[in-house]
Amino acid sequence: MKKLAYSFIALSLMLSVFIACKTDDEIEYTSDCYIKSFVLGGLTRTIYSTTSNGQDTSYNVAISGSAFPMTISHANGYIKNAIPLPSNTQLKAITASITAQGMVVYAPEADTAAWTAYASKDSIDFSQPLIFRVIATDGTSFRDYRVSLSTRENDADSYTWTNLGKVADLEAVEQLKLLSMGSVPTILCKDADGQCFFYSSAAMPATRQACEGLPATADLSSAVTFNGALWMSSTDGRIYTSDDAQLWREVAQTEALKFSIVAASPSALFAITQENDGQQIRTSPDGKTWTTMATEQMLNGEAVAGVAFTQANGNKRVLLALSQGESSTLDIWGLLEDYEHTWTLFSDDELNTFLLPNASPTSIIAYNNQLIAFSKDKTLLSSDYGITWKSENSPELPSGIGTVTSAATLGKYIYLLSGNNLWQGYLNDIDE
Repeated sequence: MKKLAYSFIALSLMLSVFIACKTDDEIEYTSDCYIKSFVLGGLTRTIYSTTSNGQDTSYNVAISGSAFPMTISHANGYIKNAIPLPSNTQLKAITASITAQGMVVYAPEADTAAWTAYASKDSIDFSQPLIFRVIATDGTSFRDYRVSLSTRENDADSYTWTNLGKVADLEAVEQLKLLSMGSVPTILCKDADGQCFFYSSAAMPATRQACEGLPATADLSSAVTFNGALWMSSTDGRIYTSDDAQLWREVAQTEALKFSIVAASPSALFAITQENDGQQIRTSPDGKTWTTMATEQMLNGEAVAGVAFTQANGNKRVLLALSQGESSTLDIWGLLEDYEHTWTLFSDDELNTFLLPNASPTSIIAYNNQLIAFSKDKTLLSSDYGITWKSENSPELPSGIGTVTSAATLGKYIYLLSGNNLWQGYLNDIDE
């Protein structure tokens, strides 16, 4: 609080009017002066879009200002919005509901001689910082607050993408898999000679490093992250693990005719096997001991993608996508891990016209409590944990990115491989 030392006649007149409007019994003369609450009124946001014939267009939408609480610091003398306003919010004409002890006036920070008495109906220009001054009813003191509004640079519901650079030697690889391990993405690769190598970095160029201990039969499409380590199976049923992507060790050999790890949850590995009596799904808590799981009907097809994720309500799910030859759609199998031990075929529904297309390559990730599938020339999103897949609200990829060959998540980031380029993206409104 500061002692009032005005020479502004206008302010004195305003204070006189303020007091004159009350009877002597209603007036409590005090040196207290502060803002109790500051709530923004209706906001207008301009949305920029493109018409069906490719013409640029725009339209306005109304937003409630009360959805963006204002933080008041009496000690530091500022008021600002705790949550940034949406991008392209119009700031030049906003009303505000202010509750204060004392009379409120305001002026641009750049011209504090141009004071205006506050009224709730005022359409205020917040495009530049303002000083809101509260004058005590006894006319001896005042308190200043610097008021500023921040807006997002990007749309909250859109994605920001960055091309991290080119990855050397990816043009000639026969297999590759992008995974998250530790704090950086890891790219596993295998060349035509069966030699495995990897890159581990969130920026390019990264150094190529050889994998030691992996045979030519290693199946990189089966690589997953489990318990802080990398796991992988081979085409002859062997299982390997590594703590750093460089040194690999064999931990088990299965008797299955065909064995492929397809997903990993926080508590278990999952694999599809070919047995004498058909295909099965097996699970293991340690990569050594495997148990056969029940499926509601016969399991058929080649594993294309798998993902384990936790729903917003805490339920843990695992999803597998299988391709059956010439079928135009993928079979989607789901497991509610904590409550059942039988896999359900989600795609066995003639009324469901939003199935995941059968395209190669396909990667599925869990992101922002939804599933995203990246397949050839298409990105689809599932908000019902894999039952339906739609293009609405799915990530819009950068122009010219090409086909996504592999995808992974790490914290709030999505990493994509396309050609020999590594991309990083995130939803603007997502928390870390």
